[in-house]
Amino acid sequence: MPNYLKDSNHLLIWPVFKEVTENDLFICNIGVRARYDMTGEELLQACVDAWQLDKDKKYRLRLIRPDQQVDIPPDTVIKEIGIRNGDPLEIISC
Repeated sequence: MPNYLKDSNHLLIWPVFKEVTENDLFICNIGVRARYDMTGEELLQACVDAWQLDKDKKYRLRLIRPDQQVDIPPDTVIKEIGIRNGDPLEIISC
């Protein structure tokens, strides 16, 4: 199996659904393959698909860091947001 991360445009992120974090179960074993050239909306759709969430509802993404939480705009390329390989993201239903 080829190593997905050998391409410098690829990264893995760890999305967690907000309802899980509210129950103090922030541990996530769902990794999502992403690319630095994806938009926030494309990344959101990949995360929603990974969690198999209801596609009729609206969601948004938030980057979780120890010192801050950053909302991910849907029209911004994720490289510009500063997402790094291995970052946890929170999926929030609107």
